[in-house]
Amino acid sequence: MKCISIIVLLGLLGYYMNTLYTTWLPTNYMFDPKTLNEICNGVISQYNTTDSKFDVKVMLKDIRNELASHYGEEYINKYVEEEWVFNNAGGAMGQMIILHASISEYLIIFGSAVGTEGHTGVHFADDYFTILHGEQLAALPNALEPEVYKAGQTHHLRKGFAKQYAMPSGSFALELAQGWIPCMLPFGFLDTFSSTLDVYTLYRTVYLTARDMGKNLIQNGKF
Repeated sequence: MKCISIIVLLGLLGYYMNTLYTTWLPTNYMFDPKTLNEICNGVISQYNTTDSKFDVKVMLKDIRNELASHYGEEYINKYVEEEWVFNNAGGAMGQMIILHASISEYLIIFGSAVGTEGHTGVHFADDYFTILHGEQLAALPNALEPEVYKAGQTHHLRKGFAKQYAMPSGSFALELAQGWIPCMLPFGFLDTFSSTLDVYTLYRTVYLTARDMGKNLIQNGKF
């Protein structure tokens, strides 16, 4: 009987959260995928990425600065070299830096210097992945040919869907997630306990995420 009660409560909680997902939760969003795409393309267009002297780090910093100029320095974190962390999730390994984290949204730069492939995960959020350099391949389970996303294009992974994805070496993207962000966190943490045992990276990820969520909730009133 106790087990049934817990299942019922979880079911009601899920139903309530899903209702809020389409009604109240979007009222807390400050980022717009279309605007982010335009900002990214504006910066990308200023660079000749085929030039042997092209420095992707400079472009990433410029994108961060354009985002801060548009949304405000209080909402976009500074580009701090030491705040890049590894990310192991869904069998893929990459690196990321958090630009914004709140309960309803996160904005990060994600990519891989050496390339990666894995499972996107199934999330209680919509995910918008704008390629900044390189490309991303993605596929649903029934696909026989990959979706290909090049620099300046945005890949939208809808809530509740999952894909296989791959990024060749040197590929980076601006990733926006909108939804119940705390529900996404276990996906980014569980590989630590099942395979990597990289407790330091887990600590850094938890610290940086919690710091920014707390700042945005308490100081900025951003849910």
